[in-house]
Formats: sequence, C-alpha cells, structure tokens
Amino acid sequence: MDVFSKEKRSEIMSKIRSKNTIAERLVFKELRKRKIYFQKHYKKAAGKPDIALPRKKKAVFIDGDFWHGYKFLRQKERLPKKYWVQKIEGNVARDKRNTAKLKKEGWLILRVWEHQIEKDFDRTMKNIIFFLEANGGKCAKKHVVAIIEKNGKRYIGSNWCHNPQKKCPRFPGEDYSKCKTICKQDSHAEIDAIKNAEGDTKRAVMYLIGHDHCCEPCLVAMKKSGIKKVVFNKYPNGFSD
Repeated sequence: MDVFSKEKRSEIMSKIRSKNTIAERLVFKELRKRKIYFQKHYKKAAGKPDIALPRKKKAVFIDGDFWHGYKFLRQKERLPKKYWVQKIEGNVARDKRNTAKLKKEGWLILRVWEHQIEKDFDRTMKNIIFFLEANGGKCAKKHVVAIIEKNGKRYIGSNWCHNPQKKCPRFPGEDYSKCKTICKQDSHAEIDAIKNAEGDTKRAVMYLIGHDHCCEPCLVAMKKSGIKKVVFNKYPNGFSD
C-alpha cells in the first residue's frame, strides 16, 4: 500500500525528471564539447533514445537506476506493490520491447546506468564516444571489440588506443608493452568489457569481434568473472565498426 495519498503521490511524481536528468546533461555537455553531433530524446525511434545518430542508426539510453530497475530484485520486497513495483516492472518490460523493436529495425543500442556516469564518468564517456564514433582511436594492427550480453543488457569493451599510430610499433611475436607505452592502450577488449559490466557477468555470453582467440590473461579474467561462452566474429545484433 502506498504511504502517500493520490494527490501527494501526483505532486511527488511531477517533480521527478524523466528526461534532461543531471546524468544526461553531463553526457550531452561532454559530447558537445567534443563536437560530436547527436539528437537528444529522438522521437522518431522507439523509446525516444536519449542520444541518437539517425543516419548511423545508433541509440544510447541513459537509464536511471531506480526507475529502470537496477538491483530491482533486491529492492522489490521493500517497495509498495500497488504503485512502485508495478511502475518499475512496466518500465523494465517497456525497455525490453523498445530494445527488441529497435534491433529489428536495424538500430545498434547502448544502455548505460546513471550510477556508471556518476561513479566513473571518464570510462563511461569513453564507451559512449567509442560506440557513437566507432572509428577514432582504433588499434593500427587489429581493432578488437568485446561485447558482453546478459538479460538484454550490453557492455562494450575495446582495445582502444588514446594515442593511435598509423603503423603498429610492435614487431611480430613481441609482447604488448608498446601498446601501453606508445599507443596508450588501456587494456585488451575482453578485460575492458568485464570492467564495464561491473560484476554483471555470471553466465553471460561474450562476443569477440576482430579476433579469433584470447590470450591467457584474458582467459583467466573471463573464467574468474563467470563468462559462460565466447563467440568469435559472429554478433547476432549486427555490430559493425
């Protein structure tokens, strides 16, 4: 049972933003600063993506933790069923329908949580920018993208280079030290995706694009994180760089 009257609940709800949240405004500001063109709250696509590139058919959703069900299963028993539980369950179901519809129409989708922006803004922005641009900062030798999918959620990692070279500085058979010292590569795509998933990896599937094997450190990290399966160079939702 809701502890508030119908009038009070209406007043509370009217003060909660459904768009132009603090997290959204931070991301919009950063994209504009980097002169990345986008359309916000794009009405012509299912779910009105917070960020959209219509020509590339790319959509980014910035989901509020509470309204879109982050850790909902843990919170469900403590919430009034009549309003809050029904509302959040409705939002989660609608998110899944919109995601399915967009994928069917050929859109590529990235969803990020509000707390990811608040907790690690730089890393989250890197993922958003990589998803939108998908060109700048590629490894000169082999651009690799790792995508972890679980229950409709998608976490992207890449061997992103902050100082990309026209020609790979590594000799055949040489270790990866120059990737870090010269190209300023953060990590391998597999490990980057696992970090971005923030523990949501148990029994998840990882799609590895641009590579046909995993190195030993990545295999150890995937085993430790609970990844159940790795699929090489075949992503069913059509991700393309």
